[in-house]
Amino acid sequence: MEKTIEEKVAQTILQQSEEMTIGGKTYTIAPPSVATLILVSGGVSRLPHLHLDEDKVIEETLSVAKDCQELGDIAATLILGAKHINDIVESRHTEKKRHLWGLFSTKHTVVKYETKKERLSRELLEDTTPRDLHNIIAQTLLKMQVGDFFGLTTFLTEINLMRPTKVETEVIASGQ
Repeated sequence: MEKTIEEKVAQTILQQSEEMTIGGKTYTIAPPSVATLILVSGGVSRLPHLHLDEDKVIEETLSVAKDCQELGDIAATLILGAKHINDIVESRHTEKKRHLWGLFSTKHTVVKYETKKERLSRELLEDTTPRDLHNIIAQTLLKMQVGDFFGLTTFLTEINLMRPTKVETEVIASGQ
C-alpha cells in the first residue's frame, strides 16, 4: 500500500524508522541524524578518487572495484544510523574438524563477536546486487535531509568568513 504525502511528511517530522525491502530481505532504516551524515561523509571520503573513462566502463570499474569495500560500510551506516553501528552482536556457527586422515570428525561451536556495522556491511556486499546497493544508498540519502545539512554548514561557513580576524589596537603612522 502506497503512503500518502501527509503520511510521509509526518513520518519524516517524527523521525520514525522506515522499512525498505531489498532482495527479499527487509531492512529497518534509522531516522536521519547529523552524526549519521558525518559518518557517511567520512566513508565517502575513503572511496577511491578516480575519473572513470566512459569508453572503457567494464575495465575501469573492475580496476576500481577492489578498493570499494567501503560501499558496504556506507550502506550499513545509512541503514543502522550512528547510534547502533558499534553495537556488538554474537554469531555462532558449527565447524567440523577431521582427525586421522578423515576417519574421525568432531564438531564444535565457534562464537564470533562483531559490530552490527561489520555484519550488515558484509551481508550487503555478499547478498545484494550492485543495483540494489545503489538503491539502498540513493533512497536513504534522499531521506536524510542532506539539503538542510548543507544549508546549515554553508550558513556557518559564511559566518566564519565574515567575522573579523585581526583587530588593530594602536595607530600606525604612515611611512613606518
